[in-house]
Amino acid sequence: MLTKDPVKETEKALEQEASFGEVVERSIGLSLGELVESSIGQSLGELVEASIPLPEKAGQGPKGAQPIRTAKPRVAVTAADLLRYLMIPGTCLGFRQLETAINLAVEDENRLLNVIDELYPLVGKCYNATVNSVQKNMRVAIIAGWKNGGDKQLEKLLGLAYPVRPVTKDFIDLLADYLRRRL
Repeated sequence: MLTKDPVKETEKALEQEASFGEVVERSIGLSLGELVESSIGQSLGELVEASIPLPEKAGQGPKGAQPIRTAKPRVAVTAADLLRYLMIPGTCLGFRQLETAINLAVEDENRLLNVIDELYPLVGKCYNATVNSVQKNMRVAIIAGWKNGGDKQLEKLLGLAYPVRPVTKDFIDLLADYLRRRL
């Protein structure tokens, strides 16, 4: 006869794990996103924004002379860079699926008009997965990033506040549009 209930032991272990994360966050006083950003010194968002060339200012310099360019060379930012910046763990299967979906949406934005019939099946073919599992994996990855402080990072990146987590389709659209504007 068993004396210990495995279900209760599992519940206790999960409670201890959750409380440990809260204790660490309270003792450090930073979210995971802020902690990573402080260790790097400069966020990927700042690097991305610093790499965008400034518009040429007309009327500077002598007449007929070429306008002065003060822009830095562009840094190539990939979908994976953006996902990492938004604190989505690279160990999630949804991370790679999101990366593929964003790249496909950058290639053809019309794929976002009907993601269930066009975008998710293409991603599913790449990863040998069903449409439902692709959608679930992406959603789980976005939720993980949101819990890690990705909401603050998304606000920094896009300059818009998001009080609630965007749905998967909107999340892909936001990042694909960001990359399209940077090309």
